[in-house]
Amino acid sequence: MYGATPQAQDMYSRYMVDRFNEKDLISVPTGFQAFFGVPSTGAKTVFSENSAVIDIDIIRGNERIAALIPRGGISRTVGDTQKNTEKERYSTFSRLYPLVEEEGDLNANQILTRTAGENPYDMRTRLDRLRTLANDQHKEQIRRSVRLFEVLAASSILTGTMPAILGTTNAAMIYDFLRKSTHTFAAPAKWDTASPDIMNDFDTAWELGRQDAYLSYDMALVGTGAIDALAKDSTMQSLADNRRYELVLVNPNMPVPEKFARFVNAGMTAYGRLRTTKGREIWLFTYNDGYTSAGGTFTPYMPVDQVLITSSNVRCDRYFGPPERLPVTSGEIQWYKDLFGMNMNTPMLPPNVKGAGSIVTPSMFYCDAYPTNNRKNVSCRTQSAPIFATTQTDGFVTITGVV
Repeated sequence: MYGATPQAQDMYSRYMVDRFNEKDLISVPTGFQAFFGVPSTGAKTVFSENSAVIDIDIIRGNERIAALIPRGGISRTVGDTQKNTEKERYSTFSRLYPLVEEEGDLNANQILTRTAGENPYDMRTRLDRLRTLANDQHKEQIRRSVRLFEVLAASSILTGTMPAILGTTNAAMIYDFLRKSTHTFAAPAKWDTASPDIMNDFDTAWELGRQDAYLSYDMALVGTGAIDALAKDSTMQSLADNRRYELVLVNPNMPVPEKFARFVNAGMTAYGRLRTTKGREIWLFTYNDGYTSAGGTFTPYMPVDQVLITSSNVRCDRYFGPPERLPVTSGEIQWYKDLFGMNMNTPMLPPNVKGAGSIVTPSMFYCDAYPTNNRKNVSCRTQSAPIFATTQTDGFVTITGVV
């Protein structure tokens, strides 16, 4: 830190404490991203470094049964009671990749002064300080990008759409995965009022998933306001007290099934198991994490007044497109390594990203840097181009206005 006049060093001996960087302690959750790219569901993770557009083909199915006909007859005489097996029909969607970009500048003057945590007697070089500062910037850029990934993944799952630009209302800038409108509905009665029918709301959502997506829903992500209302509802409390049926079971010692482990590891909290009066078993989860909006306010990834009901086996693909820059040369790779001590082709992930190495991988990011003409400044940059596609789009039901 600069002073108006030089300060003489006093005679006290000193101990230099390791620096405290709060950024390294703030976890980066990936709860909604845990739905995407799971091989056991048939989902894909696609890296497309050389194409600006991705095409997606989706074939819809149904649960029709075969026809029974009189022997000796011709099946076509059945008429309208049974239609011919249809030829292949599908919907195709072309998506232009979005672009995520974070930049930060470092200048020659910064690396002449002590960095945080640097012992004044270490006599660190300018290159050492530059690498420390660049590493900090690199990690923060990836943390911010992963938080944006979570916002985009949450939008895809909760609404069936993902914006290419945050806050846009332009339909051309929104990826619409064509979820049925019935899969988002307002609670008939708010859960914090006198007479809600919470069990029926769960059953209604479950039946939509079974009829439209051919899935048996087994989990629900419940907003913090909604879970509070559920726990306080007198009907739910009486069902929880009925040990003969065990319809509502909240027990911290009850093991969570292994199929839900990836959600817990990504930041969700297992709340308990619910079995509806119609026999549908659904595990309840909460998600308390959020992000700081552009306006500086804390915003939860899961809206407090909503409930998401789905299956742990739903298929969600994810696609990562190209960066926006000229192709990287071998000379640039070596220059980047010499200057920053890092390989730009294999970015290092911050240690506080949940699911690092599985849900979030280095291949999702493109890191580079470029100097100014006078060689006094260098800009560090991280780019990515994600699309989180709810391929089995009717595999989700969102109940809004719960509280």
